[in-house]
Amino acid sequence: MRTILTTAILFFFTLISVLEADPVRTENAEVELISEQKTVQPGETFWIGVRMDLREGWHVYWRNPGDSGMPLLLEWMNPEGFEIGEIQWPYPEWIDVSGLTSYGYHGEKLFMMEATAPEHLADGEEFTLMTQADWLICEKICIPEFADIELTLTATASDVEYDERWQDIFSETRQQLPVKLDYWNASASFSGRTATLQLSTDAFELPDYQEVIYFAKEEGEIENGADQPYEIDGNTLTMQLEKSTYKSGDIERLWGLLYNPDGWDQEGRIKAMVVDVTIGEEQDDGFLASAADSPLSARLLIILGFAFLGGMILNLMPCVFPILSIKIMNFMEMSGHKPGQVRLHGLMFGIGVLLSFLVLAGLLLGLRAGGQELGWGFQLQNPAFIAFMTFLMFGLGLSLMGVFEIGNSLINVAGKAGTNEGLRGSFFSGILATVLATPCTAPFMGTALGVAVTLPAVTALLVFLVLGLGMATPYVLLSMFPPLMKYLPKSGDWMETFKQVMAFPLFATAIWLMWVFGQQVGIDGLTRLMVGLLLFSIGIWIIHRWHHFKISSTTRLVSRSIAAFLMIGGLLFSAAADPMEPGTSSSSNSYGVEWQNFSTELVSDYREQDRIVFIDFTAAWCITCKANERIIFSSSEVKQKFNDLDVVMVKADWTNRNPEITRALESYGRNGVPLYVLYNGTNSEPMILPEILSPGIVLNALNEISGQQTLTQVSSN
Repeated sequence: MRTILTTAILFFFTLISVLEADPVRTENAEVELISEQKTVQPGETFWIGVRMDLREGWHVYWRNPGDSGMPLLLEWMNPEGFEIGEIQWPYPEWIDVSGLTSYGYHGEKLFMMEATAPEHLADGEEFTLMTQADWLICEKICIPEFADIELTLTATASDVEYDERWQDIFSETRQQLPVKLDYWNASASFSGRTATLQLSTDAFELPDYQEVIYFAKEEGEIENGADQPYEIDGNTLTMQLEKSTYKSGDIERLWGLLYNPDGWDQEGRIKAMVVDVTIGEEQDDGFLASAADSPLSARLLIILGFAFLGGMILNLMPCVFPILSIKIMNFMEMSGHKPGQVRLHGLMFGIGVLLSFLVLAGLLLGLRAGGQELGWGFQLQNPAFIAFMTFLMFGLGLSLMGVFEIGNSLINVAGKAGTNEGLRGSFFSGILATVLATPCTAPFMGTALGVAVTLPAVTALLVFLVLGLGMATPYVLLSMFPPLMKYLPKSGDWMETFKQVMAFPLFATAIWLMWVFGQQVGIDGLTRLMVGLLLFSIGIWIIHRWHHFKISSTTRLVSRSIAAFLMIGGLLFSAAADPMEPGTSSSSNSYGVEWQNFSTELVSDYREQDRIVFIDFTAAWCITCKANERIIFSSSEVKQKFNDLDVVMVKADWTNRNPEITRALESYGRNGVPLYVLYNGTNSEPMILPEILSPGIVLNALNEISGQQTLTQVSSN
């Protein structure tokens, strides 16, 4: 009896501890996951939040942390069917620390989210929501902290029960959320380095507001620490905002919130108002302006023109060269066929290119909408994808060499150009060309990509579609005019030799991919890839060895199963290699240039010292980047100029995924590499260099920068 009673008591207190999980206490904060309700109805929405009680004098950050910092990040691990919305950020405080301006919070704060329960919950069923919270907490120093927090609730078929402990903090937080007010109108303009925001209302007479602060939702738009002068004339408030030194081009959209301790309504209750206005467009519906361009806007047509030209030039980039061997084979095979069949091949290739661009663009936009920091070529930042492409290039090369025949697969274009298999080969060639083209950013293409990801999804997909159209156009045009084929050599026995020769560019691509893989995962990971290729080769040998002999169906099944196991196992073994952590120390490359690893703080510090800063946004998988480096940094004249000007050389290595570098690229209006940026001290605008460099281009830019620096020094004296 005593044992039963003891067990019951332990069970009771265990249950209490589960239902009321204690908050996690770090050195500087108390953190817990709380809910406005104790019980939840199936299929209904409810509010939860991360409550943080901060140590006195310490602060955490808003969604845009300002000059430095990191906002609260949550990674959810929920039961199936639960949906958790984005954090609803209360209006922040303006925080100045050591000359840096940050946006954040002190004291006790609640970061609310709307949650939706699945329909399948049964009455009385308990469920647990769990998340890993990461944040940066700062006073004079900053400390990264994290906590695994959870919350257990109960489903109910009757009326919900609210948790009285948390009613006040949820109510107070709701009053601190920015609000869209339809009785305020706004317009904005931009000139020089200043954006002008005008706000007006006819709902009431404007008082003499004591303080108005604009908080931009996105980093790198306005200068965080700059004054924000404003004046009130009648029922109109006019505010001046200074463009960020990190932003290239004009400010095109003011998207954020306006804080006013006197309130934006007549009663003075609403302290923060949502602002979302496109430069040059007046808004009268609560600032619900969009960054979308109308279908016939001149700006969108210019972007589409850049995208088309960039797509055409992409065919000349070194990234695309390996696939040209396959297309050359395809066209030479078609030289003796009917014009209609030739046109069909060109169209299938074009469709493969267009669909691939749309799929990659859709994935990019979808993942970014989900909060991922990604850019063009994002799939090449995944070692598993690099391993797959290495296996593919190696296998295609072996096939062209005649080691084995792929049979009815998509790439079997040799000798079957006039059949349906050849059509599938043309389609697959288009896909492969697109995948291999993504490491490169051609001239005109960088601007189009950078703008595309800021547009609404439909408009962005149109830009990517035109980009693919530009890339496919040369091949489609060649197929549309079959008489041009007569200038190609006629097919014959020599084609077998030519086919084998065309395998070598594919092997070269495989070697390049192996090098990229090694940059991402280190020597141990590269060894895994070579072991995987060995297993892949054994599998191919088994297929080839028992292909030419009459064997029983059982033997064929066993041999094919063993081959498939080895080939797939080799790929999975290689793809399981873990990426290396990015380094933090200075390094030099084979050209003798001393580099420092990129960070926003590093660049800001050197600019504060009035140093010239050169930033190289690059990646190991970007062949254009590597070609530029060889051309530029092998030039003794260029390196001497860098040394003479004491230029700080900063490398932003995007080989592996790096959200900070992705955000930096976005701040310059770009979404891919290569990108080259020159700064001259604190007050200079960034100088963006072309994607394709030459020693002359770099020397001219350095001469211009050094001239600016001389003028600055003279004027300061």
